[in-house]
Amino acid sequence: MLNYFCILTGNEDAMVKGLKVILTTTVLLIILILSGCDDSSNPTGHVTMTEKPMYWEVYIDYSSGDRYSIGWEYATIVLSGVPSYEAGVDAYLKAVSSNRQEIYEVSIQRALEISKNIQSQYMDEIEGFASVLSGGTVNKMGDGKLSRDEYLFANFIPSVCNETACSATAVFGNRSATGQTIVGRNTDWSSGPPQESSNGNTSGVNTATVNTNAVIYSKMAEKQVVSFGNLGVMGAIVGINSDEIFVAGLHSQTGSTYSAVGKRSVLLNIRNALETSNTVDEAGAFLGNPTRLYAYHNNIFIADKNMAKVLENDYERNRALRGIDSALNPGVTWGVSDAIACVNAFVLKGNFDNFTGQKWQTNRWANFNTMLPQEGDAVDIDRVRTIMSYHKPGAGGMDPGDIFNAGTIQSMAYSFSENRLELWFGTFVDDPQYVTISIPFLEGQ
Repeated sequence: MLNYFCILTGNEDAMVKGLKVILTTTVLLIILILSGCDDSSNPTGHVTMTEKPMYWEVYIDYSSGDRYSIGWEYATIVLSGVPSYEAGVDAYLKAVSSNRQEIYEVSIQRALEISKNIQSQYMDEIEGFASVLSGGTVNKMGDGKLSRDEYLFANFIPSVCNETACSATAVFGNRSATGQTIVGRNTDWSSGPPQESSNGNTSGVNTATVNTNAVIYSKMAEKQVVSFGNLGVMGAIVGINSDEIFVAGLHSQTGSTYSAVGKRSVLLNIRNALETSNTVDEAGAFLGNPTRLYAYHNNIFIADKNMAKVLENDYERNRALRGIDSALNPGVTWGVSDAIACVNAFVLKGNFDNFTGQKWQTNRWANFNTMLPQEGDAVDIDRVRTIMSYHKPGAGGMDPGDIFNAGTIQSMAYSFSENRLELWFGTFVDDPQYVTISIPFLEGQ
């Protein structure tokens, strides 16, 4: 099973849940001046936000203007559209800290350390957003407010505590029904960010009013990016850019001693890679650069319309892209041509073996291996979606082979040639209902 506990031993571990809400009079007055945001708010500014049945659709134009001001504008619009935002995230951080003051304080110190290595443009956005929050400089766990430091904590969760798991797969070439890449990706998050699930149940809270799930479209001077995450989180755990590069992060635990010193935010580096990379290999070189270290070991799943590879970030051994022809560790087999898969383990020959004997890894890997060719050589997006939603009936998402499991908060399949995205947000349900999206900036490519 996945580890869902956060402790202070210095080893890589994980955590638990949270949420609830409030707003201050000052913020409300600012929002009134800026004129609300339920549908397509602030059309003359840099940020708009529209509520969809399962998520918020956000557009942010970074092609001009000051990043601090854009962050400030983003925050005012989020707080207008989701009045419960601060208390919801605050309750989530309390739950992530297992309701323990010492874990909360250590997590904030880790976040402050990580913030020393953040790219200046992203820190400006973060500071601008934080300036609107009601907590100011007061760090108080469970007070229903967000301070500046708590907001850093919320942004750097995968870098300060082991919250994520995830899985991904792709078919391409002769294995793909379209001849181009079709990717599948699940984000597994042990406590889940504040959200309302598709069946009306929330992730660990006594309210169904908080939903921070977001599809965020960002425009830079030369590129556009769509990322799938949460309101107010400036980084990206999964996204696609206008050069048709898909990038997603996955945790890969080794048990090494934790240190935040000199480490980067994996979410902000994924965003940076999406904003600057033109090819799979370029994204891999950026994220695997020896100067870019992360507090936790990870896999990065990278694809374009012709191929998919996995960057195995094993800092002590090898940081390299795994392709379909790569040699694997003894005992690891993969017999599906023109296809690749990734779970929370390194499998590249010579890398740390966190795969052998780990049922949550080996069983999901085996299910990918079995299910991809199950209905013939040609795999279409509907088949990939079916695979990503696979779970053992009646097990509640707790079977070690469940690709769609109790920790899954986001599931998707994307076909490059069709520009068709099948997307689901929520908390575990037996029959997840996906919505179909066409990414605007990829239409006609």
